[in-house]
Amino acid sequence: MLSFLRITNLAILEDITLEPGPGLNVLTGETGAGKSIVVDAIGLLLGERGSADLLRSGADALIVEGQFDLADERISEAAAAAAGLSEPAAEIVIRRELQTSGGDAARSRAFLNGRIVSLATLKEVGESLADLHGQHQHQSLLRPEGQRDALDRAARCEPLRMEVAAACTSLRAGMLELEELSRAVEERSQREEQLVRMISEIESTGPLPGEEEELRREEGLLQHAGEIGSLAGQAHGLLSDDDDSVATRLGASKALLDRLTAFDPQAGAIAALVEEARVGVAEASRSVSRYLEREGFDPNRLDQVAGRLADLERLKRRYGGTLDEVIASLETARTERAALGSVPERVEALAEEVQRMEAAYMKLARELSERRQRAAHELGRTAAKELAALAMEGTRLEILVDQEDPPQPHPSGIDRIGFWIAPNRGEALKPLARVASGGELSRLMLALRNAVEEADDARTLIFDEVDSGIGGSVADAVGQRLSRLARRHQILCVTHLPQIAAFADRHFHVRKRTEGARTRATVSLLDEDGRVEEIARMLGGMPPETARRHAAAMVGRSGLKGSRGRTHA
Repeated sequence: MLSFLRITNLAILEDITLEPGPGLNVLTGETGAGKSIVVDAIGLLLGERGSADLLRSGADALIVEGQFDLADERISEAAAAAAGLSEPAAEIVIRRELQTSGGDAARSRAFLNGRIVSLATLKEVGESLADLHGQHQHQSLLRPEGQRDALDRAARCEPLRMEVAAACTSLRAGMLELEELSRAVEERSQREEQLVRMISEIESTGPLPGEEEELRREEGLLQHAGEIGSLAGQAHGLLSDDDDSVATRLGASKALLDRLTAFDPQAGAIAALVEEARVGVAEASRSVSRYLEREGFDPNRLDQVAGRLADLERLKRRYGGTLDEVIASLETARTERAALGSVPERVEALAEEVQRMEAAYMKLARELSERRQRAAHELGRTAAKELAALAMEGTRLEILVDQEDPPQPHPSGIDRIGFWIAPNRGEALKPLARVASGGELSRLMLALRNAVEEADDARTLIFDEVDSGIGGSVADAVGQRLSRLARRHQILCVTHLPQIAAFADRHFHVRKRTEGARTRATVSLLDEDGRVEEIARMLGGMPPETARRHAAAMVGRSGLKGSRGRTHA
């Protein structure tokens, strides 16, 4: 419900404040007083585009602020997310600014609960809060999804539609997985050939952990085999093979020291040290000899090592940067190849599951479609009766429910829904959105709203020009229907007819005044006496006292009609 509205510098509205209440709020005043400008301001709040020519002459900025209380309204999840409402909130505060930027251009900014948002976001939120009915396009019933929602509310099948949406989500997920798996089957043969070649190549080479490091060490030795053999041979000769070797000299030294010990026993310790050194040299000589025998340095071995390293290098280039990665790739390939073998079976099982999900979806969707078709006929019949009471007796309204061939799964079902209308006898049916007359369109919306009133959502409804081209008993019928609709909705209605104004729960008077060189409009909330005076003015064509008596009677009579059964506070 719109509980507060402030408009600054919009045309002749310099600075006005309104506090609409529940039920039926009417705005009356002389022609040109600024009533429809108030509706234009609400349109800006709901995301309509604005231009620089809306700004009051001499003003730099136009500002519209509004507060919507959410006690009764149910805004969509998308709108709640756009408004930044992570949890249920008591209100939404909207601020719209237009500032001059030269020429006909205007810079626009929009705020939701103090947070700047795009115009598209504001429009999305606005569509959940209110509908404008008149010469405006901010009307849910002009859009295909709005027509579908209205029909579903009339059919009371929204729970069923939620089931259809859930079934569609599951079906689409299954179809996507099946598509991916089927694509995998098509690619399976080619991939399996790649894996077989990869596994065969790696297994035939048979790389081992740490093998490359050992081969690199061996390659280094083989590349210096001659120098290694020469050095080891020279060392062996110096230790024991040469006539003047270390072993020979130590043997001679030991013999001399043994003779010395015969004269001086203390020399025995020295002789023992020399003997220990001679034994060590002999062991070293044998180790060098064994080293020469072991290394052998087969001249063909270097080619073998180089060939093996080349094989390992080729594997690394194809399957990994290191030999460990090559070995890991082999295990991965074995696992993937094993998994590929189960894909066809999975595809077959999933295809059967998708068929079951599709059958379940189509069963629910067809049930939803049948309910819609029944409700479409009843809604069209009820709306026709409403239209007849609103001076549109010859109007035909048909709600078409059909499907694509073959039906395509959609979260809202398989139906294409359209509201088609022929406002006059003999005219062809046309889509509802192409109806030209603002007054006819407003009355049509009023009729449709009343036809689905019990099941309709509780958003704010704004009617402008609903009384265009009518009067007398038809005006009274429009007032009664607005009053009935106001049991569930907050309604703001611009009217020139006293029969409609008499039904108001709150009556606002818009007056234009010229003060000096400037013209400005004011808006005031009328008390009971003020209402009688304003309705008397609207009656016209009779003496003032007579007009007042008629006005008082109308207010009393309409008040009784309007208050009966009211559910708003």
